[in-house]
Amino acid sequence: MPLEMRFHEGKWCPVVVCDHCGERIESACDGNNEWRQDDPTPRFIHKRCSNAFEDSHGGRAAWLSGELRVFCIYLADNLNLDDKQARRLANLAV
Repeated sequence: MPLEMRFHEGKWCPVVVCDHCGERIESACDGNNEWRQDDPTPRFIHKRCSNAFEDSHGGRAAWLSGELRVFCIYLADNLNLDDKQARRLANLAV
């Protein structure tokens, strides 16, 4: 499961988990999102795990990929996220 809710610093927060090794991707710079044309479900992979993941799931040619940090921006834009308001709400959440 690529997204999990974990308790962190007194709050429940979503985290991204690598679909290959199962460890949390702690920095967007360290991760990719990958998908196949025949299955557009996004997978989240550590950059260090990408080759092994692709090799064990149909080969490297089958996968399309992008930077996780770019994925986050596209997702925020597609959700019409008001960053200032969202950050304010997140700071109020317990």
